[in-house]
Amino acid sequence: MAISPVYKRKIQLVAGTTYSLSLPKDWVRKNNLKEKNQVEVYEKADRSLIISPNTIEEKALKEISLNIDEYVQNIDQVMFAVYYLGVETITVFSKSEITKDAKTKVRRTLSHMSGAEIAFEDKKKIQIRVLIDKSKVDIKQILYRIVLIIDLSITNILEHFDIEEIRMNEYEIDRLYHLIAKIISTSLIDSKVLLSSNIKNASLIPSYFLMSKKLENIADNIMYLSEYLHTSKSTFKHRKEIFDFIHNALLKQSNYLNGKQKGMFKKIEEDSRLNTIGLISSVKDVKISTYLNEILVFITDIDQEIVNISFYQKLITEGVL
Repeated sequence: MAISPVYKRKIQLVAGTTYSLSLPKDWVRKNNLKEKNQVEVYEKADRSLIISPNTIEEKALKEISLNIDEYVQNIDQVMFAVYYLGVETITVFSKSEITKDAKTKVRRTLSHMSGAEIAFEDKKKIQIRVLIDKSKVDIKQILYRIVLIIDLSITNILEHFDIEEIRMNEYEIDRLYHLIAKIISTSLIDSKVLLSSNIKNASLIPSYFLMSKKLENIADNIMYLSEYLHTSKSTFKHRKEIFDFIHNALLKQSNYLNGKQKGMFKKIEEDSRLNTIGLISSVKDVKISTYLNEILVFITDIDQEIVNISFYQKLITEGVL
């Protein structure tokens, strides 16, 4: 593997007000640059600068064509993959004709892709346009929205139990999760995408992705629990106490992420967590207790990620990073 050369340059002070660096001649020629051409300079989280001969947006993949005959079994995952990459035009085609089942799968996948819609369709081709403005999406607000929807489902179980409403809530959370995955994936190409979320340190990106996945897992388990309660006509002891714990934990986490709490994040008190574990263990129905225990595990995982985030923020505030 070829090793890139290391260029060293001295900072020059021009006219007493501007600092400048000369660019390596080989690099300029290699990138076909000339006098008065523009380059893009942007700062990474570690304060180093990157100089690019092209804008980040020019490097991004704008459109792609997918032969559905090659991906018929996995077209949903492939569509999500290109959606996450920030592709703006996705064309699904067949050399013969797209089958009815394949069209159904494409439409079902499309329904989970926020900002995407079919722009053209015939027997052999479906063209999808993604119209969402990535630069205006706030990941923290989406996470807060997911927490609110989870809370609606919890209230539903406790008060009036409408399974259709809970299913709609789960559908909306899936859409929001895929949107977060898209924004985070796109940010690896264009770090400016995260400016609207006020996420300045790229090392925190994995934590935000993991939190969104854990919230989706919590929503899934609430959905599974709801479906089971609906079909079995079952109930369980200490429902309100257990769900109150879940509600308070998620609200505390969400408030911290949205700046309503400063300083180091304080995890759920151990006594409260152990008390909830005891209440769940008293539930005799194994399926119900399993779903509830899974939710508890995911809440604990989110707590750990927020501790990591709060620690990094502390280091930044203190000027360590």
